Amino acid sequence: MRSKKCFTKKQQELWGVKSMKHVCLLCERTSPDSNLYCQETYCPAEMSPSILGYGEWIGDIEIIKPVIVLRSAVLYEATHQKKKVFLKVAHPGAENKERLKREAEFLRDIQLKRTQSKYLPTLLPPYANTTLKIDAYGKTMLQGHLLYFYLFEHVEGQPLRDIITENPQLWINHVCWIVIGLAYAVAFLHSKGIYHYGLTPEGVLVRFDTEPNVPRVLLFDLGIVSDAQNLNANWYPFFVLPAYTAPELTSNGKIRPEYATDVYGLGLILYELLVGEPAFTFKLQSDTEVYRMVQRNRLVRMTRVEDVKTVADIAIQAVDPQISRRQQDATVLAKQLLGYFGELPGEKKSRWPTTKTIMVVVAALLAIAFLLAVVISLNNFAA
Repeated sequence: MRSKKCFTKKQQELWGVKSMKHVCLLCERTSPDSNLYCQETYCPAEMSPSILGYGEWIGDIEIIKPVIVLRSAVLYEATHQKKKVFLKVAHPGAENKERLKREAEFLRDIQLKRTQSKYLPTLLPPYANTTLKIDAYGKTMLQGHLLYFYLFEHVEGQPLRDIITENPQLWINHVCWIVIGLAYAVAFLHSKGIYHYGLTPEGVLVRFDTEPNVPRVLLFDLGIVSDAQNLNANWYPFFVLPAYTAPELTSNGKIRPEYATDVYGLGLILYELLVGEPAFTFKLQSDTEVYRMVQRNRLVRMTRVEDVKTVADIAIQAVDPQISRRQQDATVLAKQLLGYFGELPGEKKSRWPTTKTIMVVVAALLAIAFLLAVVISLNNFAA
């Protein structure tokens, strides 16, 4: 049997490994010399995605660091035209590519129609010489693979997965405000006829304001991002971790468009934030084993009941294996939490004008100066 020539993230930090490496999507081990062997059939060595390191380039985009690796894509912090941005790159594979294209096109469409949500990314043109109307996403070659990517505006924050790892027992207000923000994002998708079906802590960025002390969420991964008509054609289970897959999605039957399926995803995140660990234990478990736990509803025990019983009851209802017993849409779940914790406190407005305002003022001053120069020149000519 061949040994796995791969290293943990901690080992790479200690050894200063920064160059491109391969990552196993099951155990998350990485191989700096591309010699990665995995016993899982869904992740053969030749399909392990390549992850770029600091200082490497995709076209005219320079990588600062990988932020988080998803099953179908990787999110980077990067610079483009001397501006810090987020870069999302689809892993090789037709389904991953098409999912990323749907994401970019959806974000492009809502921006052009001026109906975008503050809980979703703000898309940027992928190239220096194009516009969103022409190109919502970009393409580039890397190690023989044609990769698809898109850019969106950089915001402060870190993946919710990292926050849970650092602090498994968040303040209950923060827990509920995070889930309320996510529910608003999901409700917005539903209002546009889009289903997510893949909510995980890995697909969410969170920043904490200081005044007031409130978490702000950005749902940067839009899941299967499909309408009802094309749901069965677009659906593929690989893109979402089995532990975050609703039980009605684990069978081989036809996928039905149900808002309550996304409620299950919200419920899993709320459940995890309450107990401090995933609702279904999935580390070092095969996909088949995890799917079996989901189908049998073998949740970890809800240990946080004494101080937050009402919220725990909301989470338990949301992850009910019977879809008819859950809250029927994200708005209902949000209203339940709002009834106990109130609306999210508003963001404190900056005293400083925005960059756009400054540019408008500068342009106006330049125009005035030009007109004054013309008037003075005409007066001198007349004299």
